[in-house]
Amino acid sequence: MTGPFSRKQIQQNREEYILQVTEEILQEKGFHSMSMDEIASRVGISKVTLYRHFKSKEDIVYCLFFRDLPDFLHNIDQVISSDRPLLEKIESIIYISILKLSQKESELSLSALVFLEGLPVFLKSKQGDIEDIQEKLSNHLMPVLIEGQSEGLLDSSIPSTHLYKVFFSIIPSLSSRYLLEESNMSEDELAKIGTRIVMKAIVN
Repeated sequence: MTGPFSRKQIQQNREEYILQVTEEILQEKGFHSMSMDEIASRVGISKVTLYRHFKSKEDIVYCLFFRDLPDFLHNIDQVISSDRPLLEKIESIIYISILKLSQKESELSLSALVFLEGLPVFLKSKQGDIEDIQEKLSNHLMPVLIEGQSEGLLDSSIPSTHLYKVFFSIIPSLSSRYLLEESNMSEDELAKIGTRIVMKAIVN
């Protein structure tokens, strides 16, 4: 222990700050102009210390994009395992997705990347990891959509794989910070309106 904080807590706090600083630099100048030297300098640590936390800037960006995945999947699991009617479950999943993304300070979002047809070049080295994430999301959500189609609640004329992509490809645009600021709505209001739009697109 070091004072009131454990070494693990100190490391976690530092990693969070590294991610915060990296996000700021990405927004300022983009991935290719960003360097490990600059990240270390802005964080106020040596490059050696930075490399103890992350092996490369690709690793930092990957972690930045997908750090919210466990909480997101947990929230989805809670909805799916509830006793609510199926359409209410689907509605809740959409609402949670839009709300979570609109609460982020930037467009560096889980959904925006996972459902892109092609990965950004700087994440090509993470192709396998991202495919694992895609599989996890599919395993959580496809059964719900397939059940909705089999019960006649969702449009069964659309292949379930296409419905799955539509389900999320709309969400990043409905949860953008720009839209939130322009509409002068609260995050909750934006999520509710966005949910209605997606439901109209997929429900019979």
